[in-house]
Amino acid sequence: MSVHGQELLAHYQGAAERMGDLPMFNPALSVAMPGWRALDDGTEAGVLITPWCINLLWVPAASLPGKGEPCILALPSGEYEGIVAELEGGIRFGSASLVSDTTVLRDQAEAAELVREMEKLIFAMPTPEEVADQPAMPARRQLFRSLMGNRG
Repeated sequence: MSVHGQELLAHYQGAAERMGDLPMFNPALSVAMPGWRALDDGTEAGVLITPWCINLLWVPAASLPGKGEPCILALPSGEYEGIVAELEGGIRFGSASLVSDTTVLRDQAEAAELVREMEKLIFAMPTPEEVADQPAMPARRQLFRSLMGNRG
């Protein structure tokens, strides 16, 4: 994992200590980011598991708008709209909510399996034949709800 990925993970691990009183906090989960990766354009991205949410995070190669402003990660699988956040060290990153209530997940293994399936969809590189066969991609939230078995 890159320095950016390590710093984001450490930030959320620290935040987990303060979030335990949230009603959507799932104590069966811990902070993890199993698939942090570098993309072709120099952007780094991954899906973060926390006890209170699952988010797509990215640190783009280009600059982001100001903190709190909307931002978009454009991938072959679609566009992911998020909000710009900033760590104390000055690293600005995009964050898009994928699952806002993790209490529907039984344990870390189930969360990790869900994230693996999400990453397959998010970071997929469709072949020309797949693009031709699928004129319209379903909405990303619809895909993720189907992965969760309509539990959320």
